[in-house]
Amino acid sequence: MHLQPVAKRALLAAFASQGHTLRRTRGGFVSTPVQVKTSKAVTVEVFTRRAINWLDNAGLVAFDDPEFPRTVKLTERGVGMAQQLTLAGNEKAVAA
Repeated sequence: MHLQPVAKRALLAAFASQGHTLRRTRGGFVSTPVQVKTSKAVTVEVFTRRAINWLDNAGLVAFDDPEFPRTVKLTERGVGMAQQLTLAGNEKAVAA
């Protein structure tokens, strides 16, 4: 399945976040790090509704409320796709 680069980053961010969930903020959807190990500011990438809609159309995420979502969670298919992308990235790193 072909995903836009920003959609891939959103999928991997959701996979790495608490509960495989992205939360909506005023700027868009963000991941919550599993564990923050510093008292400094944490920088996270913000994903637009359009990028999240791409994942929704592919069946990789599910909204908690379709009209006014507060969170978006990976489906089983989304978790599987994120695992494949993670493994492919690890294999490329080892080959280099």
